[in-house]
Amino acid sequence: MSSRRSLVPLPAPLRRGSTPPPVVSSSAGRRAGVVSFGLTLLGALGSGWCLISTGRALGALLRSSPVAGLLAQALAAAVLSAACQLLAQRVARSSALSEEAHLRRLTLAHLLGLGPARAADVRSGATASLLTDGAERVALYRQTFLAPTLAAAAAPLLVLVELAAAVDVVPALVLGTAVVVVPAFIAFAHSRLRASSSDSRRARTRLAAEYLDAIQGLRTLTLARAAERTSARLRLEGETNRRAVMGLLAGNQLVILLTDGLFSLFLITVAAGLALVRLSIGAIDVGDALAIVLTSYVLLEPLDHVGAFFYVGMGGMANQRAIRRILSRPLPRSAARPGTRAGASSTAEARASIVLDDVEAAWGEEPVLEGVNLTVRRGEHLAVVGPSGAGKSTLMAMLAGNLLPSAGSLRVEGAELTAATQEQVRAASALVAQTTWLFTGTIADNLRLAQPYATPSQMWHALEVARLDKEVALMPEGLETQVGEAGLGLSGGQAQRLSLARAFLADRPVLLLDEPTSQVDLASEAAIVESIEQLARGRTVITISHRAGALTTADRTVRVEAHGLHEVGTAGPAGTAQAPSADGAAAGPELAKTDGTKTDGAKAGSQRAGGTTAGAAAGNHGQERS
Repeated sequence: MSSRRSLVPLPAPLRRGSTPPPVVSSSAGRRAGVVSFGLTLLGALGSGWCLISTGRALGALLRSSPVAGLLAQALAAAVLSAACQLLAQRVARSSALSEEAHLRRLTLAHLLGLGPARAADVRSGATASLLTDGAERVALYRQTFLAPTLAAAAAPLLVLVELAAAVDVVPALVLGTAVVVVPAFIAFAHSRLRASSSDSRRARTRLAAEYLDAIQGLRTLTLARAAERTSARLRLEGETNRRAVMGLLAGNQLVILLTDGLFSLFLITVAAGLALVRLSIGAIDVGDALAIVLTSYVLLEPLDHVGAFFYVGMGGMANQRAIRRILSRPLPRSAARPGTRAGASSTAEARASIVLDDVEAAWGEEPVLEGVNLTVRRGEHLAVVGPSGAGKSTLMAMLAGNLLPSAGSLRVEGAELTAATQEQVRAASALVAQTTWLFTGTIADNLRLAQPYATPSQMWHALEVARLDKEVALMPEGLETQVGEAGLGLSGGQAQRLSLARAFLADRPVLLLDEPTSQVDLASEAAIVESIEQLARGRTVITISHRAGALTTADRTVRVEAHGLHEVGTAGPAGTAQAPSADGAAAGPELAKTDGTKTDGAKAGSQRAGGTTAGAAAGNHGQERS
């Protein structure tokens, strides 16, 4: 996916009757949250009873009464409280690890389900940050913060019920009213400081995206003498991120100061005053008064979570919203038009490798292609030409299985392209993109992406077909020659021929070539065309190119224009196609367009070039699928 796309726009808030937000937690994570919540409540009750028993024991000592029973109760309650708290922390932290992995799998699986076509506007750096740091923050928020914080908010009320039943009702009611103020203040602070948390997350992901862009384009930035400007921009983004983080921490510290200095002192003072008043009128004895004062310590439990709220809580919620924005994107679905012959299979279609029946394709609301009908025979080499932005890359994205048709049906090797059969359609073809993406590793490692168990002899044969074997043989390490990221160390022509060798190893019945010679010199183009000719034997080949040299072996040529396809060239007597010009014109007659409705296709295609090229970038992203 492109790392130069804008960030995903924020959706409007959910309205009544709208679709609920996607569920991000697993069932095991929710069960762990319930267990942690229950253990925290039980621990709070044990802590409350421990303090009540301790206060009564101190009162008994002042009266010279026996205290053994009360001390035993306090000790048992303390052990119960400690055990529950430790177990709750263990459950929360262990479940956070599994939830972190679940969030990554869930988000990544949804992005893969969307396909490169539907996720073209998500920046790679922002996605990487979200899947790493963001997933960790959400897991910590949901498992180590959410349940314990809810329990801590409910625990004081349960302890006050315990206090009312065992000691005195009046102090419990008054303190209960005071305790309600703390969660209300937290909610108010959240509403006031939520923007700072969102700003911090956006600044962090934007900085990650900018750094990834700079690293990936380091060579281009250096050659274009833009390194210093990029460095200055990164410094500016870093300073923006620092200010956003400091703003969040400043709000955090302010809230902690207010809660520790105001609410802690307020609750303890109120508890002590109530105890003295009730003791002075004879409603309680000294032991009960001490129990009321000591119990006020448990009422401060929610305040311990306030500091974590603005670091773990708000950071986790901000990243959770970002993950939900991705998960709320609907997975692609194909919908056949009424009357489309989705199940029809004529004799001609049975012999066809690729069949498009009244297909419509769109990246957004407006269709890029409409009413497209095309049949490609098995073993045929079809050339696709047309002006930039007309829809060639959209057509290739559908043939590769990366974009589902919005109407009509598309079949590749007998499999109709739907959301359920995308992998089957993708498995039928090997895609060689105009910019080859090679991973850091050896030449053999990059070849084995297509065939994990390929033997050295098979890899050498693939290199021979791609006309690259002699050059690799001259390298000191041969197949074990190290290749840098994005093919660093190889020329453009060598990288493209390595891509063709990878496609040969994949051994798919359909070969898709998207501008295979667009970034190489004429000598490399000749070698690539020669290797394509050998690679195409026994396979169906679809080639998109603006260079006539790459289309000399085509059996037939179609032109993409005005939202439809035109037949513009067929093979001559010698079996070679009448070569089209750079803009797709050919010596052969031009047939009527398939939809017969649009007349301003070039203009409309240009207007939608952003959507079309977005799909092309998403489908290619400098890589080929094999």
